Amino acid sequence: MAVGENKKQLLLLIVLIFILLTAFSGCVNIKYAYIPDSVITKGWHENVSLRNTGLHFLGLEKWGSSIYELKGKYPASLTVTTVKTLVLTDEEELQKKTIETLEETFKDSIQLNASTKITGERTLLKQHKTMYITYEGKDINKDLNIKLIGEIWNCGDSGTSIICIGIAYISNSENTTIENTDNWQRIVMDPSGTIENFTGEEGLIYNVYCH
Repeated sequence: MAVGENKKQLLLLIVLIFILLTAFSGCVNIKYAYIPDSVITKGWHENVSLRNTGLHFLGLEKWGSSIYELKGKYPASLTVTTVKTLVLTDEEELQKKTIETLEETFKDSIQLNASTKITGERTLLKQHKTMYITYEGKDINKDLNIKLIGEIWNCGDSGTSIICIGIAYISNSENTTIENTDNWQRIVMDPSGTIENFTGEEGLIYNVYCH
């Protein structure tokens, strides 16, 4: 008899958990971060075909990403990813995971120079305080120099975590000795010149809207 009661209680618990998860999953509505069209100029564009969204943990975590890119002699790209969970991720933990993701994702294609690793904080247009990390490195296959940034913050107004990953080639195959940081500057600049003293109000990450 006791065994039968235990089975009933376990079954009831499973049903309750399923109901709670289903209910919560409907509450996790997400507002995706984006860069306004007025800022996406000078050859930059969003590659709409690469937009991506997903669900994890029975809908308790939702995410979506957009990719902005620039082609040419010095190609560059910026991925803006929005993540929403029932509880915001701690920013230091989010930065740690971002660093691990950067190093793991690019390990077979880009050789990151650990000695160039720089971390810092800054304030964006929407007054979010962020944590960023930058690297210099080399595209292993093309033997070209690149710069890379990972920047994260929590947007309390939308209840989301934002992860930006930008990469820009600063040398090209026609002449590997001439470096051009214009596209890198466009990704990272802000009015205060926080990163490498690149000053301007049209920085792509600086202008990300998340609420």
